[in-house]
This record gives sequence, structure tokens and C-alpha cells, in this order.
Amino acid sequence: MGYSNQQLNDGIRQGDIAVFEELYRQYYVFLCLIAEHIVKNHSDAEEIVSDVFVKLWTIREKTDITTSIKAYLIKAVHNTSINYLEKSKSENKLTDSLSKSDYELLAWDSDYPLGQLYKKEIIEILDQGINTLPEGCRQIFILSRNMNMKYCDIAKNLGISVNTVKTQMKIALSRLREILQDYLIILLLFMWI
Repeated sequence: MGYSNQQLNDGIRQGDIAVFEELYRQYYVFLCLIAEHIVKNHSDAEEIVSDVFVKLWTIREKTDITTSIKAYLIKAVHNTSINYLEKSKSENKLTDSLSKSDYELLAWDSDYPLGQLYKKEIIEILDQGINTLPEGCRQIFILSRNMNMKYCDIAKNLGISVNTVKTQMKIALSRLREILQDYLIILLLFMWI
């Protein structure tokens, strides 16, 4: 079903999931191409576009798009891609400045107590964050992350669309990222160690 720009704008503000899914279907691939042109990495481009859709959903009630939806999404993807590149440069500078002893000190699986302390604290905060997610979002996240279910299996199990599963996972990851923002640098270090 085709929606006019005004119907899309109104539907988004009102939280109409069908309108949002139509918007997602209509522009996802196109926006991924734009992001990939900027960041030069397909999976990063997909993450950027998904983040833009999650943010749009999150702030939908406050958003009044005065341009076309397409122009709004292109600008949002462009800005998010540029921010991603700038953030990547900053993170690379931080990790380049760490010595081998810094990595050993922070390693989760090392004998150093600092690494173990951070691991325990981050796991506790992550569990608390998961418990604050809305019921459906939490259920989808747990099925995906803890039960290792694929999105299509979760969709069948819960009787929802795969796009809804993807959107809810992006929302969950976005909220958990906010909760863990103070620990993000440490998490990044652990992932590289």
C-alpha cells in the first residue's frame, strides 16, 4: 500500500507500526547504499540505517517532518554516517594509546582483579538494563541473545513480522547502549583483547 508523505508523517507520529514498516521497506536498501558510500562498510551501513529508524521511532511523537520523509531520512543517515566516522577515529586513537600492560590489566579472563571487577559490574548493569525493557522488547531480546533464535524463528514463535523483530531488537540494543554508555570504552577494549 502506498502512503503519501503526509500519511507517513502522521502515521509515524501516531506510532502506527504498519506505516513504520512500510517506510522501512520503502527506504531501507536505498539508505543503506547512501550510508555505505560514506562509511565504506556494508554491515556498518546497515547498523547506521537501523539506528536512524530506531531513533525516528523513539522520538516519533516529538518529530514533525517539514520536508519530505525521504529527504529527512537521507539527511539523518548522512549525519549519522559522518558522526560514526568521527567516533571511530576517536576510539582508534584511544586504543592505539594503550600499552600491552593496560590490556592485560583490563582483560576479563586475566588474573587481574580490575578486569574481573569490571566484568561483574557490567554484567549486573546489563541484566538490570534488560529488565527495564518493555515486555515484548525484552522477550525478543532474550530469545535472540540468550536462546540464540534467528529473527525469522522469533517472528514465527511470537506471531509478528520479521521487521517488527528487527525494530524491537534495535530498540533494545539502543536502550542498552544508553545504559552502558559509561562502560562503552571498557566494553570495546574487552572485545579487542
